[in-house]
Amino acid sequence: METPPARTRPLPDLRFRVLVAGRANAGKTSILQRVCETTESPEIRRVGVVDYQEVWEKIDNLDPTPERGKHDISDELTFTNHTGYVFHDSGGFECGGKKELEVVQDFIRERSRRRNLRDRVHAIWYCIPMDSERPMFDIDPLHEICPDKNVPVIPVFTKYDAFKLEVRWRLEDDGNLRGDEETQCEAVFKEQYLNRLRGVSKFVRLEGMDEHGACCNELIMTTMDALNNGTVTMMLLAAQRGNLELNVGRAVRR
Repeated sequence: METPPARTRPLPDLRFRVLVAGRANAGKTSILQRVCETTESPEIRRVGVVDYQEVWEKIDNLDPTPERGKHDISDELTFTNHTGYVFHDSGGFECGGKKELEVVQDFIRERSRRRNLRDRVHAIWYCIPMDSERPMFDIDPLHEICPDKNVPVIPVFTKYDAFKLEVRWRLEDDGNLRGDEETQCEAVFKEQYLNRLRGVSKFVRLEGMDEHGACCNELIMTTMDALNNGTVTMMLLAAQRGNLELNVGRAVRR
């Protein structure tokens, strides 16, 4: 008598949802592409309501057009090769923009009330470009973006290589470039940026994002360490299931 074939259980539809915030030209799209290991643009879907039912509409690009209308933080950004990720873009989160900040806060609160865990925001990547001359204006909203403190916020310092180059030029012009250049850059970074984080201990610095083969494993690992829900952590691991280095790194940290 033949043994009937084992029934395979369908994989759960896991979706790790990230809100990517920060001002325009902070390198947000590049980060998403590196995380998902692609050079393709994301697919964008917008939800509407027809006859009391949610209806999704595919959007061609992120730029506002007369047909598309204004930017909508609720739009879902996905990549075909990493369907476990769903991203939301805060849009042009400019310094001092109270209205933009309130839109983001309301979005996080609304998502936190969702019944299904997969529909909530699981992490916030707050991008701080290092080419800013006034870092305090980029960092200050970091402390207000999630007032309820129920979603981990990861400061992501982008364009760090440009920052190091700028510091080197400045030190050379002032005649102060001496000894260990990395140590001097670290001191400037601490003074201008870290001291403004006000106790936020987990952050990421990204550089070389325009180079072939650049990756964001440090960002994923830091996000994983900031999560305090084991189920959500497993959702992130599932989204990165093909990343052997990440899974080994996670095992070593445990």
